[in-house]
Amino acid sequence: MSRAGWLVAGLVVAALLLASGCGGGGDDTTASLTKDEFVKQANAICTKHQRQMEAKFSKFVEEANAGSRTSTPEKFKEGVTKIAIPALEEQIEELSALPAPAGEEEQVKLILERQEETLKKVEADPTFRTSGGPYEELNKPASDYGLSECAV
Repeated sequence: MSRAGWLVAGLVVAALLLASGCGGGGDDTTASLTKDEFVKQANAICTKHQRQMEAKFSKFVEEANAGSRTSTPEKFKEGVTKIAIPALEEQIEELSALPAPAGEEEQVKLILERQEETLKKVEADPTFRTSGGPYEELNKPASDYGLSECAV
């Protein structure tokens, strides 16, 4: 590798180390967020996963139906299993990584438990969502907390 190549490689490694927090910085990654910060970040996480899921599911339905406007229950279940469940798992993982606001830990814990409960229901029955409004009670703690984008 040329001298310039080594220099570029060294700069890339240094940038990655700085970005990852290596190097003895004093950042406390366990510091809590304010409620407003938590709500803003959580809603952003949920919006991101909802948009990704909708785009993937739309593409899946289009490909599965090969131009037809009808979908079979089996294809719907397949789409939920392949797309919605992994998206919800990732959403829960990212929400779990957010530090809860001080004094709000129990409320955040309840929200995450309800998200997990929703995931379990969908895994057990991928058509769960199609049977009316079964998520209302599961979503209530999140919506009461201000997580308007995290409803399933």
